[in-house]
Amino acid sequence: MTIWIVLAAITLLVAGFVLWPVLRQHQSATGTSGSEETGNIELDHDLAVYRDQLAEIDRDIERGVLSTEQANAARIEVQRRILNADQRIKTRTENVTSGLVGSPIRIVSVIAILVFLTGGLGIYLDLGRPDLPDRPIASRADEIDAIRHAQATNSERTDVLNRAVSDLSQKLINDPKNLKGWELLGASLMALGRPVEAQTAFLETVKLSDRDGDYLAMYAESLIRGDNGQINATARGVLKEAATTDSRDPRIGYYLGLADAQDGNIALAVDRWIELVNAAPGDANWVPMVVERINDAALAQGIDIEGRLKVATAPQMAGPSQDDVAAAQEMTPEDRQEMINGMVDRLAERLESEPNDPDGWARLMQAYMVLGKTDEAQTTYHKAAEFFADQPEMVLRFDTLAREIGIATN
Repeated sequence: MTIWIVLAAITLLVAGFVLWPVLRQHQSATGTSGSEETGNIELDHDLAVYRDQLAEIDRDIERGVLSTEQANAARIEVQRRILNADQRIKTRTENVTSGLVGSPIRIVSVIAILVFLTGGLGIYLDLGRPDLPDRPIASRADEIDAIRHAQATNSERTDVLNRAVSDLSQKLINDPKNLKGWELLGASLMALGRPVEAQTAFLETVKLSDRDGDYLAMYAESLIRGDNGQINATARGVLKEAATTDSRDPRIGYYLGLADAQDGNIALAVDRWIELVNAAPGDANWVPMVVERINDAALAQGIDIEGRLKVATAPQMAGPSQDDVAAAQEMTPEDRQEMINGMVDRLAERLESEPNDPDGWARLMQAYMVLGKTDEAQTTYHKAAEFFADQPEMVLRFDTLAREIGIATN
């Protein structure tokens, strides 16, 4: 909260610097008006004296004190003084009027500044949190270190993928019929966030594989991501063709459902997704993401899906025995959740000592996401990508899995 007190003091100080010249000008104008009024009284007195002098000149002529030439010269001098006094009175009157006209502008300026200050204070009291304690940099050392580590890991991953793209590009120049090479090139470009470039690579896989359904699905995904998630006519055509093959790639059913949703047919999209997850293998890591999409769509549109989903709601962990399963059936929900957490913790501990287990890292990432521990899932992703940094295929695998289950890779 200390920082807000300092900022408030600085704001008031700045406001004072802004208001002071305005008020000073107003006071000056008021003082000038008083002096102008006093000066006008003095000039009126001078005019009266000049008029008496004119009358005195006429009397001097009658008495023979002044000749006609002398009287004319004296009269001209007095009249010149009268004109000069009149001009000075007129000028001072105009200055006073100008000062009075400027006063409302100054008043409006002062009011506007005060409204700005009080309005800002009101907004802060309504939306701000002055009760929150300060967070000095020293107290956030662990958080800052974690961010730096994640950035370093992401940089290493990017370097690995860039080297993979460079190496694959060179190999494919000499061996353009290398189907697997084109697939890895496309996957690497997708992982680097370059889907438009990946389209060329995946199109080559489609041609070389005689339009295999799996490669059609990869090509369709690159088209969709290249169009910011929109499923255009080309992508729809590719997906529909892929659906006629014997491919079991889940991207086909998922994106066809997404196309239905983008067309406004949410019910058909939910039907497709339910059919997709019900036919999925028990250990499919993408199932939780699709189930979440189904639940969100059903809730938003009021679609009844009671009893239609036939998938388990918890991840399959490595290690539970038949006795564990039997014991779990007799546990309370709290005890069962504690048992699941214990299994996940044991898996994490084992991977710390035996990290060369890509399947274990994948299961741990999925488990954390199902349990709602997104920070732990992201940390696990970075650890796995760092350990397998010299194996581009493994990095691609973890990157793809992270995207499918909702882990941020940046």
